[in-house]
Amino acid sequence: MLFGNPSSDGSNGVPYLPDFWRAIGPYLPPRNAAVLLNNTLYFDGHGITQALIVLLLYLVVAGTALGFLDWFRTPKIPVSPQTEAEAAAGTIPIGSPP
Repeated sequence: MLFGNPSSDGSNGVPYLPDFWRAIGPYLPPRNAAVLLNNTLYFDGHGITQALIVLLLYLVVAGTALGFLDWFRTPKIPVSPQTEAEAAAGTIPIGSPP
């Protein structure tokens, strides 16, 4: 959120932003969330297509990245009842005398 905050143009307009932020600002989520909210509340939902597309693209990219990382995740080693009993036998309850 801090990366996109200077380019959100929520408190100041696009002409007042530096060149770098003016170029990438329309493609960052904070600006599009503000545009979506403002146009929905004040203009009855007109002009929200670009904001929705950008936010949905961020959602798809994040979902794809998480799915890809989950696909390559190492599966957990199953715990057998014997291993669980051995682990429980080696523990000392909290507050018990030594």
